[in-house]
Amino acid sequence: MEAFIESLGLRPLDVGGLKMAHWLEGAGVVTVGLANHGVGNLDFSLGITELPV
Repeated sequence: MEAFIESLGLRPLDVGGLKMAHWLEGAGVVTVGLANHGVGNLDFSLGITELPV
């Protein structure tokens, strides 16, 4: 999967184990909601900021 994501020109991030799936699904719901009722199109992305450790 990592190679596929890199082939798209993106940087893969490890978000943890299967427990994180719930949160990733929620991000998908937010994206669809923004596309339909906020931004009004699919020409946007959600960003991630890495905090310093």
